Amino acid sequence: MEIIRRQALHEGRWRNGMGVSWDIASDPAQAEDFGWRFAIARIDSDVPFSLYPDVDRIFTLIDGEGLTLEFQGKSPLVVERLFVPQPFACDVPTFCRLRKGPCKALNLFTRRGRWSVMVDILSSGADLSHDGPILLFALQGPADVHGEILEEGDAAIANGQLRAKTNGFLYAAKLVSSSAGDALEG
Repeated sequence: MEIIRRQALHEGRWRNGMGVSWDIASDPAQAEDFGWRFAIARIDSDVPFSLYPDVDRIFTLIDGEGLTLEFQGKSPLVVERLFVPQPFACDVPTFCRLRKGPCKALNLFTRRGRWSVMVDILSSGADLSHDGPILLFALQGPADVHGEILEEGDAAIANGQLRAKTNGFLYAAKLVSSSAGDALEG
């Protein structure tokens, strides 16, 4: 298991230059044509989101009072609660309107046709088993993952079987390569 401490994350800019982000991990690492990318975004004002052709996003609000995502030609998505994963396509122009000030979001981007994903938010103990990558992020409070402590804001990349325990909230995403088949196993 690879642990990524929040202190090790480097600040960068959104693809469109209109926001701040911290990359956690990607495959391949630091590639523009990633298969998947895991990152935190800070949203300081009403702003358009970056476009990513053929990419889907799971957007999870992790700090702030909420926002509304306006999708060109589609109904808006009101995001009011923390730690609720919200999937949407990144190749549809999207504008973000903040409700009451800045927010932060955890984003998992997956290249359509290369990866699929299933996300759970854990609030107690769970046994996780998966042959592919399992992405973890301590959303609130520490988490014990296979005997290693993730402090709030820390992440990990694991695979195989592991035990996760938290008294707060732990983000757990199982990634499946399209070459591994379409089924996600629990």
